[in-house]
Parts: sequence; structure tokens; C-alpha cells
Amino acid sequence: MRNVLITGMPRSGTTLTCSLLNRLPEIVALHEPMKVFEFAGRSSDEVVKMIEKFCAESRKSLHENKFAVSKHVGGKVRDNSAAADRAGKRVRQTEHGRIEIDKPLAQDFTLAIKHPAAFTALLEPLSKHFECVAIIRNPLATLGSWNSLDWFPLKDGHLPVGEKLDVDLARDLSKTADVIERQIYILGWFYDRFQKFLNERALIKYEDLVASRGRELAKFFPAAGQLNEDLSSKNVSEFYNRALMADAGARMLKREGPIWNFYSKAEVENLLSELSPAN
Repeated sequence: MRNVLITGMPRSGTTLTCSLLNRLPEIVALHEPMKVFEFAGRSSDEVVKMIEKFCAESRKSLHENKFAVSKHVGGKVRDNSAAADRAGKRVRQTEHGRIEIDKPLAQDFTLAIKHPAAFTALLEPLSKHFECVAIIRNPLATLGSWNSLDWFPLKDGHLPVGEKLDVDLARDLSKTADVIERQIYILGWFYDRFQKFLNERALIKYEDLVASRGRELAKFFPAAGQLNEDLSSKNVSEFYNRALMADAGARMLKREGPIWNFYSKAEVENLLSELSPAN
């Protein structure tokens, strides 16, 4: 039975990935279903057993009762966890609870579980026991999305569960009060761990996912070759603060390090040019 852990940076397309996978036969993808703060203080072996137990219980529930636990919007794993209210402000719309899965599932169906920060913090041991895949996105667009959500901890330069599970990350972030610098450091932390503990096949770029109408997922989930969804890139979103992104982009371009493991400086420069008033 195939249990896959989905990681990636928050706001990189991980929720979209879950939504797309749930449209396919013999796959169920759950959006942040576990109480991951309970991983703190546990050994790697204990965490692996906790995840294995959760997978087994979810599979049993899906077969016997046709439901599983997940974050959801109206009982479905949607493609985005934020929506605009009447004032044009982005608000959180997810809740945690049961989702009904009414499609037929064989005993060996694929179960995917998404937890971006927690699985990244524990990626070294988890990648030795589970299939892991990471969704990545242009770092500047990712940062723009973080800052478009008032309720999002990353807007303040915090990654709560990541800091809880990785004491080195918490210590390094405590060295600066500058929010943008903290955000850029967190981006580098994600990219560094993906490069160290995942192979190239296990990395999916948001931009390729959108351009392929979802079929990019087929390199890890073969059934996704049948997808043909009408997807549009949100890398230049009306909700993103252009001035903030220009400042963050300029800061990024002055530094080296893991932030450039998967995207080039030219790709950030190109996105900056798309954000200019002339465009």
C-alpha cells in the first residue's frame, strides 16, 4: 500500500496538489490532517510509527466508513485555503474534520498526506521510511503570498511547527527581528532540506504544475497523466504587495545560498519585471 508524504513550502501549491490528486481514481490526498505538534520531543522512530498508524487508521476508515479526517472547505479539499471577503481581504476558510470520499478504492489505493512545515523539519528520517514529494515555487512569489495573509504566522517571519521541531531553525531566526530577513531565511531553510533529502524526481515546481494543466504530477503519481485542468498562475496576484516584493526581491538578489537551489536569480528578476507598473 502506497503512503506518500507531501511537503513543500506553505503557499507553494501543496493544497492545489491535494485537490488535483483527489480528482483521480485510487488516490486520496489529505490536507494537514495530523496533530503535528505532537511530534515534538519524540524520537524519529516514534514519529514514523505515529504516521504509519495514522495512515492505517485513515485507510480503515475510508474503506469501512467512506470518510477521513482533513482540513477542508465545505467538506472538500479545495485548491486554495484562502479566499477574498467582500472587502477584498484574504481570509482563512478551512476547518478541520471529516471529509466524505465516495469514489471506489481498492485495498492498495494511494494515500497522500500533506504537512509542509512539519514534514520538512523531519524530512531526513521521514524520507528513509516513506515516499516523499515536495512542491516548490518561485521564492519571490511564495514570499508575496505569505505577506498577503494577515492571519498567517509566516507574515511575521515565524514557522511555528518548524521552529518547534527544528531547534536550529528557531535559534537562527531569533538572531534578527527584521521580518523580511526572517522570511528569506525560512525560504532558504526549505530549499536546503529539499536538496539534501529528496531526489530531483520528488520535486515538482508550481509553475510546471500550472503550465502542464496538472499533468506534471504524473512523474510521481502516474494517474495524473490524465489531468487536463484549467489552471492559472498566481505568481503575480492582485493580492500581493508590489512594494514589499520589490524590496524582498532586491534583498534576495544580493545574497547567495540555498535560496537559489532550484530557481535562478534571473527567474526572480523576471518576476520583478512582471510586477513593475509598466506591466
